[in-house]
Amino acid sequence: MSGSRCRTLCLALVAALGLNTAIAATAAPPALAAPQIFAPGIVSGPANDEAPTFSPDGNTLLFTRSGAGGGSIMESHRVDGHWSAPVMASFSGAWPDLAPEFSPDGKYVVYVSIHRIDTTPAHNQVGLWRVDREGSDGWSKPRRLPDAVNISDAVWKASMTRDGSIYFLSIDPGKGKRLYVSHYAHGAYQPAQPLPFSHYGDNDVDPEIAPDGSYMVFASDHRLPGDSKDHLFIVFRQGDGWGTPQAIRYAGDDAPGFSTDYLPHLGPDQHALYFTSDRSMPVAHYPHTPAQAAEYLQRIEQWDNGNLNAWSVSLTPLLEAHSHAG
Repeated sequence: MSGSRCRTLCLALVAALGLNTAIAATAAPPALAAPQIFAPGIVSGPANDEAPTFSPDGNTLLFTRSGAGGGSIMESHRVDGHWSAPVMASFSGAWPDLAPEFSPDGKYVVYVSIHRIDTTPAHNQVGLWRVDREGSDGWSKPRRLPDAVNISDAVWKASMTRDGSIYFLSIDPGKGKRLYVSHYAHGAYQPAQPLPFSHYGDNDVDPEIAPDGSYMVFASDHRLPGDSKDHLFIVFRQGDGWGTPQAIRYAGDDAPGFSTDYLPHLGPDQHALYFTSDRSMPVAHYPHTPAQAAEYLQRIEQWDNGNLNAWSVSLTPLLEAHSHAG
């Protein structure tokens, strides 16, 4: 769901100035530290590797690895404090799959799967599917979520609260993108309702709800004037409703060539935020020493080659500021 990439220095400088002006004009939350690359050479690799979702105990993660022909969901386990080499999850691979999300209790995973439907004319159906955890490392057969959730042929990235309610993105025919919630009650998903802060034209995508429903992180490529790249936003619960979404700022977010940031996932502690980005680490000033040149080449071969990778940043300053303000 990323926005368009700006490759020339001139356009990057113009866009960066536009982003900086837009952020300055908004009542923004505290700026966070600079994001860090996550698991370089393991999760973040030379392919397009998206942000991970974690089991509640933090010992299993799932993420999407993709190339030109589509993606598969990969699985890794923490062993002796390190992440194992990812392997394709047993439920993935038959179709292009992406954006897995663990339920807050870790008992199931909801993910996006793109299926070719042999109608006349044939078309792709993008919808949410579920697999249940079986034993310590097994998965059930996938099953499609009901029509109360799959409200269109373009339903993307889900996130769930502890009560079973599911938040998701739908691209509605002839209207555009909007975030929805289907509450879970009486053993069934209820008819989906649009979130009141998300409107057609905002281009909101990729909701990530806190398990207690107290706040949500999402991405948008239209809420910052003059900018067409996805950026991260946060919105807090206010009573029975929602407050005003605010852009998430971090160190370096106004630098020339700023990045596309989307597909947020909360870590098990609900303070670490993982997201997908095409950003890169700074390169040492030229001329390089032999050691610098070797380090940079190794970095390119491991992950830093312009493709998408997983990054993380701590939300603690932002969450604490909101708590004190309340």
